[in-house]
Formats: sequence, structure tokens, C-alpha cells
Amino acid sequence: MVCLRRGEADRGCLLSDDNAAEPDAGRLESAPLHRPTTRRPLFLHVGSSKTGTSALQLAVWNSADALAEAGLGVPLVGRRANVQQLLRPLGWKPHSGLVGDIDSTALDRLVTHLRETPGDRLLISNEDLVEASAEHISAFMGVAESAALDVQVIVTARDWAKQLPSEWQQLLKHRITTDYETFLERVRDRRGIEGETFWRRQDFADVCERWGAGLDPAHVHLVPVPAASVDRDAVFRVFSQLAGFDPAALTIDARNVNLSYGYTEAEMLRRLNVILGDRLPDYEKQYMPAIRRVLVQRVMARGMDPRTKLPPAHLPWVREVTEQLLATILDRGYPVHGDHDLLMPDVASVGPVPTIDEADMSAATLRTLADFAVAVFEERPKRGRRGSAPVATGRDHPAAGQSPTKGGWTRRLMPPWRS
Repeated sequence: MVCLRRGEADRGCLLSDDNAAEPDAGRLESAPLHRPTTRRPLFLHVGSSKTGTSALQLAVWNSADALAEAGLGVPLVGRRANVQQLLRPLGWKPHSGLVGDIDSTALDRLVTHLRETPGDRLLISNEDLVEASAEHISAFMGVAESAALDVQVIVTARDWAKQLPSEWQQLLKHRITTDYETFLERVRDRRGIEGETFWRRQDFADVCERWGAGLDPAHVHLVPVPAASVDRDAVFRVFSQLAGFDPAALTIDARNVNLSYGYTEAEMLRRLNVILGDRLPDYEKQYMPAIRRVLVQRVMARGMDPRTKLPPAHLPWVREVTEQLLATILDRGYPVHGDHDLLMPDVASVGPVPTIDEADMSAATLRTLADFAVAVFEERPKRGRRGSAPVATGRDHPAAGQSPTKGGWTRRLMPPWRS
């Protein structure tokens, strides 16, 4: 029996990712979106991650001028603006999330910026906010109050059969070394940092409750998001309806933004994290420029087969949890925009964990290594920038060709991912 554990102490997590039909009779119903108020509405999209957030944000940022003409102000355009003006003042740190001290002076500057942003309504989208504790949420609500804004929280969600593989791959970018099957067990048991991080980010009922504390339930909106292969534009349509603008105002990138890896490529990244051991220990200054920005974002192939799916043995507990989350949404009275059945995984969503063919793995690794060499060469003019920490690499590193053990470094006699 899997039970939601409410009331646990807030904690920081890892991290720094659509056919919304009208509900049928008997389904969760949407409440009116706009209520009389003397304040400007602020539509605050807090995630969850891996629900089309990257594509949505890119479209909003690319269309900020057109949206402004429609009366919708976008106060934070681009990832840098979100990090510097919103996340860091709330205590966000790369790889760790909202774990630092709140900077009240910086939040005062955010109040001024929000007040000065033109528009009869505003829109902010940032999936890192999904991890916010009560303290962080209270601080942000204080900012909104001081800026005379009426907060309308938007939470996007996808069924866990899709989110579990996606989040595993996302956490691999944060250098976890946990294999997929162990990851699933930890999420099921809500055990370890991986399990706790997943629940913090993907328990959409808990996210609504945390961000909805002190708000009228009608101001907390849940948006079920189907797979992009089913309806790529659904999330854009729902947001346009919520915020009151023509979806034609959005400039939508034709590419699949933040597309997932195939299982072989994901496993290759996991094995790389294992072999790295304790090298590149500073995530922001070493791992990100060396691995994530070049290898992960520019080089590694995406959308390859075989795909990572939810194993059939995990479907029962995932469905049970989803039923509990939806029951909480119904009980709290949060409006649902779209078909809540989209959040319920079915047998079509599952499949066995692929078996790795080591010949395919070798080929993928060599192809990636060749592409990585080209990318590193092309990056040369960008080197030497401030913030880059020098590290020993290749044969110069004392641990080259070795793997970590509890007792220190020992010569590697077998592939470490098999140890």
C-alpha cells in the first residue's frame, strides 16, 4: 500500500523540462478564471518539471513583445533573468535548489521590477519553484502583495508513467549514478534523495497545496498535459485561455525542446557519472561547463531508440498514487483545466526496461566522443572566462583509469557500472 505522507518537513532537493478537452459530466470541473479585483493578476506557473515547461517558456520569452501588446507583461525574460531576479533572491543554488538564505534586499528590487512591468496582467513561468518550501512561498507571496498582484498559481502535470523515466534522465544531468530500476524502487518507497526529489517535484496535489496555502482554491489551477506526440500545442492553448491572450501571439519553436534521450544514451551518461567519481566536484564551475553544457546539451543524441518506459510491475502502485492525488485535488476544490484522465497511466504507457547491447553502447560512446571532441574544439574561443575552475583531466589526473571504492582509489579491474 502506497500512501501520501503529508506534513513532512520541507527540504531542499536536487536541482537547476496536449489536448485539454472540456471535462465530461462527472469529471473535475473548472471554476471561473477571473474574479473582480483591484490588483493586477499574476499568472504564476510553478511547474511541474518535464511537462512541456521548456517549450512553453521559450515561446513566452520569444513572444514577450507581442504579449505585451496584448496586455500581458512578462517581467522575467530568459533563464538568466529568472535566476538572477527571482531564484537567487529566494535562496536557489545550482544542483541543490532552494536551500540558501532568502535575500530580502534583492526581493525588494523584484517588487519594484514587477510594479514597473507594463501590462494589465503578468505571467511568470519557472519550474524550479515547484520545490519551494512554505518559507519560500511566503516570501514570494510577500513580494506579490507589495507589488499589488493577485496571484493565480498554475501547476502543469503529466502522468507518472512518463514522468518517472523523464525525471531519471533529468537527474542524470545532475550526476546521479543510480540505475533506472533502483530509481523506480526509491521513488516507490519514497527513499533516498532521488525518491524525495521526485515526490517534491511531481506530487501535483502537494504542489497545489503548498502554493495554494492562504489562497482561494479557485486561484490554484491544475493543467493535465498530454504527451507532445498526442497534442503538442495543448499547453499553449490552455495558457492562452488562462491568461487571456490569443495563442497566435506565441512564436513557437518548431523543434522538440528538451527532448528525452534513448535508454542507451541515458545509460551512457550514468556510466560516465560513475567513472568520473569525485572528479569535477564543483557542479556549477566544473561539471556544468565540462559535461552538461557541451556534452549533454550540444552533443548527446536525443530521441533515440530504445525508449525508456515504466516497467509493467510498477503500474499498480503508480495508478494507486495517481488516484490519491486526484482525490486530493477534488477534495480541495482546485479547478482542473482539461481531462484529468490524462494523468492516469494505462497499459499502453508501460514496457520492459531495455536490455543494453554492449556493442550498441560502444558505438554510441565512440560517436558521442567524436562529436564531443569537435564541440570542445569549437568551444576554444570561449575558454578562459571568469568562473572556470581548472581541473586535472585525462592522464594527468591521479585517478585516471581507476574507480572509487569505500577505502579509496583502487585499480579498475572491471567496468565500474557492473561492480
